[in-house]
Amino acid sequence: MIYDAIENEGLYFEKGTQLHEALCFAASFDQSLPDGRYEFDGDELFVTVSSYETKAAEDLKFEGHREYIDVQLLLEGREFMDVSMEKESVLDTPYAQEEDCSLFKVSRNYSSVLLEPGNFAVVFPGELHRPGRMVHGPEKVRKMVVKVHVARSV
Repeated sequence: MIYDAIENEGLYFEKGTQLHEALCFAASFDQSLPDGRYEFDGDELFVTVSSYETKAAEDLKFEGHREYIDVQLLLEGREFMDVSMEKESVLDTPYAQEEDCSLFKVSRNYSSVLLEPGNFAVVFPGELHRPGRMVHGPEKVRKMVVKVHVARSV
């Protein structure tokens, strides 16, 4: 996982790579556009923008991906994202290829990062994470998730 301020994206990714392009696209995204899916390079690189209310930890599960890297940025609001450090996690919902997602029972060994406008988190396949956790109480957030196909990420 990578967690940093958006202006530091150049520290992590070479110009011309899909991850660099993903962060540049995110940084220049027109926030007046409605929620939905925006294709940048078909299924190789696309963006989903969604609005929702954050939830308590016990109402969320950890998720894991196989085919895509997540680049998560909040456009409005704040949320915690938990990242599991456990190697052996209990599967709750089997892998669904169309969503590129498996869900896992709550981990006991995790770290949390605070996502708010101006920073980003990159979560790689195999890194279990639980986004959408409330900070002090339920809060409306608007989030952009850039999905980068792992085969095209470098």
